[in-house]
Amino acid sequence: MQNDTPESVTLVPIDRIEVLNSRDRNMKVFEEIVENIRSIGLKKPITVTEREGADGETAFLLVCGEGRLNAFRLLGETHIPALVVNVSDEDAFIMSLAENIARRCHRPLEILADIELLLAREYTIDDIIHRTGLSQKYVRDIAFLLEKGEERLIEAVQNNTIPLTAAL
Repeated sequence: MQNDTPESVTLVPIDRIEVLNSRDRNMKVFEEIVENIRSIGLKKPITVTEREGADGETAFLLVCGEGRLNAFRLLGETHIPALVVNVSDEDAFIMSLAENIARRCHRPLEILADIELLLAREYTIDDIIHRTGLSQKYVRDIAFLLEKGEERLIEAVQNNTIPLTAAL
């Protein structure tokens, strides 16, 4: 990853942040995030990388912290504390996926979708293992399922008809 300048935390205008890798959120978990921020404040800043916006002004790509960002929006805030990192678009995307995978309550389907995105971007299985921290067996099994075009199995997993482990 490129990182030419030191990272710093600064207040960033919320309306200048573009979400790079949006996720559906569990509403109960999201409501807890909102309530925690309302009662005790933000414990960990979001992570963004600076870019030039379409209007020529400074804009930001969200790397990590979509739930916190959405909570700030819901609470009517206009700025949010953000760790500003200097990384390429590709590295920002990978960091975002790694953050999603590392979340304690991640869903198997999110991981499957993340691996599929990385494979579509022509990452090798070894690259995916290295960048995500997932086990070699797990990544290889998911890649195998995707490679074989097991749409019916993937659909069954998405419909909660069978668990991901059974599909594999």
